[in-house]
Amino acid sequence: RHFQIATESGITYTARSLVLAMGTSRNRLGVPGEKELLGKGVSYCVDCDGMFFRNEPVVIIGGRSAAAGGALTLSEIASSVSLVASELDVAAPLVARLKDAGVTLITEVEIASIDGTDTVSGLTLKDGRTLTAAGVFIELGAKGVLELASSLGLGLDDSMKYVAVDREQRTNVAGVFAAGDITGPPLQIAKAVGEGCVAGINAATHAKKLKTAQTDEGDDNAPKDA
Repeated sequence: RHFQIATESGITYTARSLVLAMGTSRNRLGVPGEKELLGKGVSYCVDCDGMFFRNEPVVIIGGRSAAAGGALTLSEIASSVSLVASELDVAAPLVARLKDAGVTLITEVEIASIDGTDTVSGLTLKDGRTLTAAGVFIELGAKGVLELASSLGLGLDDSMKYVAVDREQRTNVAGVFAAGDITGPPLQIAKAVGEGCVAGINAATHAKKLKTAQTDEGDDNAPKDA
């Protein structure tokens, strides 16, 4: 009836309910300038930051449908959009839509660095070419939660990338709730805050009901402070 949480510091906590809200880790390029210019022109979310680059040149990096979709969104905002990918792995109709939207496709090339001092000024490709850009959007997907899900027996959504929850933020495991990016898009602060509120209230209610039931049953092993 209880969960044991072992931390890296060696401390173990016991609880009647859990709220998983660690978000997701975006896949990184790992090139010079990426970390230094994060929030200064480098972004991992078109929906979050696209409007900051209205009428300015931008580059989106990635070869899958998420990057292509982001490029289409940016084509309605930015002055120009270039999509850079080592391999463009999307359906032909989507490629046609990109071309119709005026997106410049640069494929079979890798990124050498993201350039700029205080803000992004562009990027350099490994073939020596440079691109001018005020914003660089990196869309390489996010690290999944398969390891966590398998250890707890959590169900995933249809994409097999995020934890599946209901409207109460409950997972398929009794007492385990999830909120924020770990439950899937849109990866927005407003969504995370709202889900966190719902999950917290319901997790507390679950723990209170379980505590009452255990007290009635005389459970001497129930945690005294969880």
